[in-house]
Amino acid sequence: MKNRLSALLEKYWEGETTLEEEREIKILLQKVEGFDAEKKFFLGVKMISTIHPTDFQIKNSKKKPTIYWLKIAALFIIFFAVGSASYRYHEKKAEREAFEQVMHAFNLIQTNMQKGTESLSAMEELRHLNTTQEIFNLKELKQ
Repeated sequence: MKNRLSALLEKYWEGETTLEEEREIKILLQKVEGFDAEKKFFLGVKMISTIHPTDFQIKNSKKKPTIYWLKIAALFIIFFAVGSASYRYHEKKAEREAFEQVMHAFNLIQTNMQKGTESLSAMEELRHLNTTQEIFNLKELKQ
């Protein structure tokens, strides 16, 4: 019986046994004395085969690195969007202020031109006189 068990175990470790031979090994191990390491091995295999996958709860102690990098990427996108919006706002504000300054300058130019044209209106009355002699009535003095 020990010889048969030894032959079957040797065949088992080579990976050449059938399911019936494996059952025979288990039965022979229960009957024969010795072979303690093999008995523990097959007892462990039997215990493992009784455990169902639902009995295991895999605890995920580490966070997935992809989630970590996605969070960083999302923050980068948010900061970029806020910075871009802030830049556009300040750019529009500067354009508005420049437009107001140009309009104020045009307003000053217009008021000064009106003052200048009003002072020229007195000269407009003198335009019909052709010569300086007529302006100062010099013809009458010569005669």
